[in-house]
Amino acid sequence: RELLVYGAFKTAYKSGGFSNGGINSKFSTNPLADLTFDPERARGFEAGIKSTLADNQLRLNLTAFTYKYLDLQVDYFNSATFAFITTNAGSARTKGVELEFQYAPRALDGFDLHGSLNYNRARYGSYIAPCYGGQSIAAGCDTSFQGALGQDLSGKPTAVAPKWTGSLGASYDTPLSGNAVLGLSVDTRYSSSYLASSFAHPLSRQPKYLTIDGTVRVKLDDSRYEIALIGKNLTNRFIVGGVVDAPNTGVGTGTNAATPADQIGFVSLPRTVQLQLTARF
Repeated sequence: RELLVYGAFKTAYKSGGFSNGGINSKFSTNPLADLTFDPERARGFEAGIKSTLADNQLRLNLTAFTYKYLDLQVDYFNSATFAFITTNAGSARTKGVELEFQYAPRALDGFDLHGSLNYNRARYGSYIAPCYGGQSIAAGCDTSFQGALGQDLSGKPTAVAPKWTGSLGASYDTPLSGNAVLGLSVDTRYSSSYLASSFAHPLSRQPKYLTIDGTVRVKLDDSRYEIALIGKNLTNRFIVGGVVDAPNTGVGTGTNAATPADQIGFVSLPRTVQLQLTARF
């Protein structure tokens, strides 16, 4: 009753469509290829163990997975034509292992310790892709993509795919005078470095980081009212979750004398602290 072993085969599908940015671009040299993209499909296996140990005080789960994507849909901003288009990678594969736990000892009522550790390897299987702005021949811009300059990303990492991620957190609720309850919590999240660009742009690398969130809350009248002081991203890390080439930057694409395009990054919020008042009816 305390141990579950499972396995699964799963499939997924995402329909194809049309790139509105390509439709609106008067600079497109290959309208049909720019306008349309194929459906995306995925299939793969996962297997794992879910367990409840230490007389129901510890929950421990372990999962291994491998999934293959066919015609993976990848968004691309063509800084020369000012158009967003969606392309298809021939294939991609992601595989890894996930471990998670939660520990709530009876000896310390109201205390909870939880965390996770994840290993993930995500790579393109086959993908002839557009060159990023200002990519030189030496950097891989040495083939063609839909009649334009292209690069072979086969075996390269997909975007925003850190090899290692992890989390660790704890919370504690304890009664105060009357019917008030004090709650404290802290959560940390770690990520190893990764490329934010889907096209292996070297300037898009996000370094490894650690973030910390914390909360102090007081619940009143059987949790009907709550006052909480919430701090997020207390380490004040700017985390890039995606990039595009900056328009009008990057010169000499596909030559031996190229200058890479600047990157415009989409970043998370900086350190934030807020006071939250809640009333439940």
